[in-house]
Amino acid sequence: MSITATNCAASTTANKYSVSKSTLLSILLLLLCVMTRPIQVEAHFASNHKLIRQPYSTCGASMSLSPTDPWMARSRRRQNRNDKSANGDFNTITNKNPKQVLLAAAKSIQQDARGGAAAAGHIVKTMTARRMETFKFLSGGVAGTVAACVTNPLEVIKTQLQSSNRELQKGHPVAVAKTIIQQDGPSGFFRGLPPTLIGIIPSRSAYFYAYSRIKSFLHPTLPEGSPPNALIAGFLAGMVGNTLTNPIWMVRTRMQLLIDHTAGQRQYAGYGDAIATIWKEEGIKGFYKGITASYWGCAEGALQFILYEQLKTKLLDRQNERRAQQGLRPSQELPKATYFWAAAASKAVAAVLTYPHEVARTRMREQARSGIFKYKGMWQTLQLMAQEEGLQSLYSGMGVHLMKVVPNSALMFLTYEVVRGYLDQYKVVDP
Repeated sequence: MSITATNCAASTTANKYSVSKSTLLSILLLLLCVMTRPIQVEAHFASNHKLIRQPYSTCGASMSLSPTDPWMARSRRRQNRNDKSANGDFNTITNKNPKQVLLAAAKSIQQDARGGAAAAGHIVKTMTARRMETFKFLSGGVAGTVAACVTNPLEVIKTQLQSSNRELQKGHPVAVAKTIIQQDGPSGFFRGLPPTLIGIIPSRSAYFYAYSRIKSFLHPTLPEGSPPNALIAGFLAGMVGNTLTNPIWMVRTRMQLLIDHTAGQRQYAGYGDAIATIWKEEGIKGFYKGITASYWGCAEGALQFILYEQLKTKLLDRQNERRAQQGLRPSQELPKATYFWAAAASKAVAAVLTYPHEVARTRMREQARSGIFKYKGMWQTLQLMAQEEGLQSLYSGMGVHLMKVVPNSALMFLTYEVVRGYLDQYKVVDP
């Protein structure tokens, strides 16, 4: 650090402003405490004793901080407080020798360093690409697991209402719940939970991971957030998730359905027995029953993503209009509650429009009735149900279904947005 003083012509004046080596050493030691951040150095010109503020940057490099930077604002407020005391000290010594001036400046520097008043540069958070992809992969699965555990009783009731068992199919959800308690007790509401816990993480994780990657892949041609981008990404992501996990959901449906003994159906002894029986009697194809209905159900996910992205964009635009009227900067994030309700609304609309595939899938996964598998394909199932039971049968259990999937989906989308916002703070670096 150099202390600038006006050079006077007279040698006596120069001697007057000489400084001892110990004083200079103490000032240099103090500077070591603040080498990593810019400070304000109070220096006096010996000729006129005017207080001059000069920005100091370490190692000869200048640091540029925005006036709106929060660290800079905090530094400025603390510096103003220090100035009140520092200016008082300098005013009392303006007529004294420069040694006192230097000591006062050193005191100001020490106080500034001890108080942490200097503005720090923006800290850049980094994360390896592999770790970021892992976070994205698991973000959907964790939320889906929690939601599935909470809503499993509704899933069991809905499955009974969708089945071909006439006694259960025509019943009220409360009556179905009573039947489950009578046959299996409270544990009956958690039929099929183990397969759900096994399958929900790979299913949801694969879905959200594929959706994110496909959106980015299509972005140069189809901008992210546009309906075509969301439609294609949502549909393909659904196909990926369903193809990987359909055997798990097949076993879950078989375990959830109550047995109709009059139709020759038998109760499985456990999940191992169910898997072995399906393999023995139906082969590998038995584990992929209902896959065509699941693919049709991908349209539900695609439609949900379109509605969600469009609704989110409109809400964000409206929010930024209000912020502009208040003189605030635009924001790229919405409140967490807004994400939740936007996802709930989009899921409700998509589920109602595409619900018949849910009923068809359950019918296709039932055990044989009197040794015959009545429902073989999705379109054949829908046509047969409409002829025998009427069009209303295509929407059996829809109310219970909405009670389950709407909060479930809203929670998953909220988790997806929170994790995405968290990861956006990081810069991807090579390991």
